[in-house]
Amino acid sequence: MKYATWIIVAFVTLMRAVAARSVPLTGDEAYYWEWAKHLSLGYADHPPMVAYLIAPFAWATANPLFVRLGFLICGVVATLAAAGAAKRLTGDDRAGMVTALAMTLAPMLSVGFVLATPDGPLMAGWALCLYLVVRASQTHARRDYVLLGIAIAFALLSKMFAWALVAGIVAWALMPARRALWREGLGVSFFVAAVLYAPFLAWNAQHNWISFVFALQQRHVAEPSLLRPLNYLAACAGAYSPGLWIAALFVLARPRNALIGWTAIPLSALLIVLNAHERIELHWMFGPYVSLAVGLGLAFESLSHRAQVLWATAGAVPAAVLIPFLFLAATFPGQLYSQFLKTGSTLSNTGPFEIFTYWSLAQDVKRMASANDAVVVTDGYGFSSQMDFEAGIPPVLIGYNHQGQEARHWYDAAMQPKRILFVDKEALVPRPNHPNDKGRSDFNRQLHLACGRVSAGPDLEYSYTDPTGHTVPARTYFLTWCDEPRSDAIRILRWENDATRTAVRAR
Repeated sequence: MKYATWIIVAFVTLMRAVAARSVPLTGDEAYYWEWAKHLSLGYADHPPMVAYLIAPFAWATANPLFVRLGFLICGVVATLAAAGAAKRLTGDDRAGMVTALAMTLAPMLSVGFVLATPDGPLMAGWALCLYLVVRASQTHARRDYVLLGIAIAFALLSKMFAWALVAGIVAWALMPARRALWREGLGVSFFVAAVLYAPFLAWNAQHNWISFVFALQQRHVAEPSLLRPLNYLAACAGAYSPGLWIAALFVLARPRNALIGWTAIPLSALLIVLNAHERIELHWMFGPYVSLAVGLGLAFESLSHRAQVLWATAGAVPAAVLIPFLFLAATFPGQLYSQFLKTGSTLSNTGPFEIFTYWSLAQDVKRMASANDAVVVTDGYGFSSQMDFEAGIPPVLIGYNHQGQEARHWYDAAMQPKRILFVDKEALVPRPNHPNDKGRSDFNRQLHLACGRVSAGPDLEYSYTDPTGHTVPARTYFLTWCDEPRSDAIRILRWENDATRTAVRAR
């Protein structure tokens, strides 16, 4: 079992690397890549760890593998650390193997360890904390408590959900049987974590606590539904694989270990309740799932041999079927997106297929801007960042998008371009014979305030054909020339519109 487990882990890791190289960078990833080019102690959307992991490869353009390399490593670290925690808790290698497989075969986790998002480092930090808490409580070594403090800071600097992990560790350690751990070195752990986390707090204090405001307020949109939690649990069964997810729910109901319970149950319950108030994402369960994967290793050891065989079969077989499909979709993404993510017969303005047309768009826009001595502006932080990644177009974000606050500081507003080229996914004014085309009256107004003359540019249309020959409907982008710009044209275009300042759901 031991060799087979690590062969599976190695194979899936290799497939993740292939997927990381094959799938074009998404808008969010490009935005984080821009963060890495403009390193800071904090950012508006998330803590800075996602940028720090990309920073060594920020020089890479048009090669998503390098941008995602640190997140592939996070997958290896998370798997090894979670398996190590299960092994230490039980003293049995088999528990570690079961946990390693639960971390490896869940399709949704491969998504988290391929894309360059805060989720990969969150899971790596979460698993490391579990392992080091167990190890430090067993070895009583001061070094392990210091390492635990570093792991806690790493998790907290990855994503805000890590506060649930910290709360779980504190609650676990406050039980009478474990209070001695505080004198032994757990207090040192939290002191080290606090020192490493302090710069992020200081940055937030200077920026109106924007990271916390975004996490607790801006990202939430009320859409009450009592049935949504059930739909969410069903969707998780498909995302994490039915066998593994059902087994994880059994562990959630009966964790068999206090550390697993405290670090999995509170956040899981909060998310389910929150889902009745608003929509939540499948990846929000990543942290609790890491704890539950460790719990799966513990629970496996308490079963009879027959139950172990049945459970292993029920958990591994569906996952083994879904994993190849996931990586096949990464190699031939056109069919997956067109059949499962696209609604209707044409792509929507926020459709996922935009990632496959950005390279061609960016090349054409760069040529047009260079030939006309123009600066390129968009109203989307991911849109601007992705064109920078694909063609080296400096990101100039205008409009009112709160998530793009950093991008507004990446361009010198004192510059006075001869022309401005506005690139958008929607037409500036309604087009004849397009009943669903509402136009962009807000941007049309601001462009006319910023420039002496506004004229429609070409509409650029692109299609995409995957390696199997499957072609998706064409995607159109709309260009607008802004001539005779005022000296403060960029400032005018960066207006704030209270009517559109609505909360933005988490990505």
